[in-house]
Amino acid sequence: MSPSSSDQRPKLGIALGGGSAHGLSHIGVLRALEEQGLVPDVVAGTSIGAVIGAAYVFGKLAEVEAAARRVNWLEVFRLSDIQFGKNGLLGGNAIVREIRSYLGDATFADAGRPFAVVAADLIKDEEVVFRSGPVADAIRASLSIPGIFSPVARDGRLLVDGGIKNPVPVSICREMGADVVVAVDVSGDRLAQGGLAGDTNREDFRPGMVEVLITTMAMVMKQLAHPRFLTNPPDVLIVPKVGHVRPYAFHRAPELIEAGRAAAIDAIADIKVHLEAARKAKPDRDG
Repeated sequence: MSPSSSDQRPKLGIALGGGSAHGLSHIGVLRALEEQGLVPDVVAGTSIGAVIGAAYVFGKLAEVEAAARRVNWLEVFRLSDIQFGKNGLLGGNAIVREIRSYLGDATFADAGRPFAVVAADLIKDEEVVFRSGPVADAIRASLSIPGIFSPVARDGRLLVDGGIKNPVPVSICREMGADVVVAVDVSGDRLAQGGLAGDTNREDFRPGMVEVLITTMAMVMKQLAHPRFLTNPPDVLIVPKVGHVRPYAFHRAPELIEAGRAAAIDAIADIKVHLEAARKAKPDRDG
């Protein structure tokens, strides 16, 4: 492609939201887009969206997908890194080791395209966007669901899951130059089905601490996502149908990935319409 035609091509951005195991559906979304030749130029992720986004921009998505499809309860326990008497149920060191096994010591400068990871600072009560430095460290901060993972102390900050500030980082994609932004909200479907309501119909229903914390976090993210979508609307919103799956059910990866793929396929035509509109508008905007 010539430089002039490249300049006229609108940049596609994808904002990958947080949502624990539901975030595995991001893999299916990205696969479906690529099959249609819709390769994101700009990627931003929060929490598990940061994990999948990093795997994508560093060319490790196939490996991460293969690992996700192999996950069972024993593997989930191995990565749990349980601790007691501290400021989180899980330490997070095992997760970092797993991330580094795929990314090594990669920095944001090594990414093949603009990439950002979102966390939140408990001390300053503000959003923190990582676009430089070690990627694995940024992901560890972005994954820190309050009460489940210990916060990350860094440069005078106390960092936790970015979902409490920017659950689906559309605004970050815009800041990085995306002309068309696709947002993937993996928490929306569970809450549309009533949070835990579907589970409470069972007589043996006893939600554990992890499920309570994760579901509470999903409720917070959904409440934050709606007003942010009003002020920073995506061009296309994808909400995979994953609400029937418990948010820690990583062993159901094949089902979650397929749900993401199906949701993305439904959105393909809409994405192409927005890209074509942006292409036609771009000469006037840039001129």
